[in-house]
Amino acid sequence: MAASSSYYGLVPINMQGGAPSTGGSFREFPMTANVATAIYTGDVIVMASGLPIPATSTPTTSTTGLLGVCVGVRYQDPTLKQFQYSQYLPAGAYTAGYRNIWIRVADDPNQLFMVQADGSISATYYGKTAQLGNFGGNTITGKSTVNLVTASVATTATYAVKIIDFMNAGSLFPAGSAPADSYTDCIVRWNFTVHSYTAATGAT
Repeated sequence: MAASSSYYGLVPINMQGGAPSTGGSFREFPMTANVATAIYTGDVIVMASGLPIPATSTPTTSTTGLLGVCVGVRYQDPTLKQFQYSQYLPAGAYTAGYRNIWIRVADDPNQLFMVQADGSISATYYGKTAQLGNFGGNTITGKSTVNLVTASVATTATYAVKIIDFMNAGSLFPAGSAPADSYTDCIVRWNFTVHSYTAATGAT
């Protein structure tokens, strides 16, 4: 039962229709200039001026360049010059001397994600849309703190994600959850018009 908040960002689980996915399917995007904000596993990633950067607010249909969710990074360490794989990329990494930086993004528009809500989501919210919030992350775990905003749940076409299911009470991660838990773990997908690959207008 999800009785307390333990936000972990968006975690890929499987694909729309049930095809298996464990986050191993991703596309890598190069980071070739400095970005002032750290990038955490579970962050929403958007493309801005050719750079994959973390979103700092919830995507909407007016957001351009939504790519997907970060599932890790790799880079050349500025001190030892060794190639590293990591859960997150520190803020200002390029200026600090990091090179050969690649952001791994689960970019399929049909990808399903698990995300924890900041309150209770009942089964009656099935199929409704919602916004995302609490953008940022934890430098110790490397995980994002993005969550689903309970108060935003509605039928609004421009909202970021659609609630399509809930983690069942017998799940092992994160310790089991069910509809109406205090901090409900939901299964969501990108709302159709929000992802840049399915949006009718091109990203800028």
